[in-house]
Amino acid sequence: MAHKFKPGDLIVLNDYGVFIGEDYDNTIGIIISKPYNVIPHDGEETNAFYIVYDILLDGELVKMIPQEFMEFYEKYEKNCK
Repeated sequence: MAHKFKPGDLIVLNDYGVFIGEDYDNTIGIIISKPYNVIPHDGEETNAFYIVYDILLDGELVKMIPQEFMEFYEKYEKNCK
C-alpha cells in the first residue's frame, strides 16, 4: 500500500473516520507528520499493518489516523458542489 498524503495536505475525515470527528466541531484537518506504519496488536500473528498519520483537527493533535479514514479536501470539496 502506497502513502497517499504528505505533511501540509488538507484532509477531511470520510465515512470511516466519522467516529473520530464526532468530538470535534470541524472534520477538516491538516497532516502534520510523515506517514508511518503500525501493526495492530491483537494477540495473534498477523501480516496486516496500517499506514497512519498525525493530524491537526480542530486545533488538537490527533495521532495515528489511518489513511483509509481520510480523503483530500479538494476532492471532497468538488464532490459537494
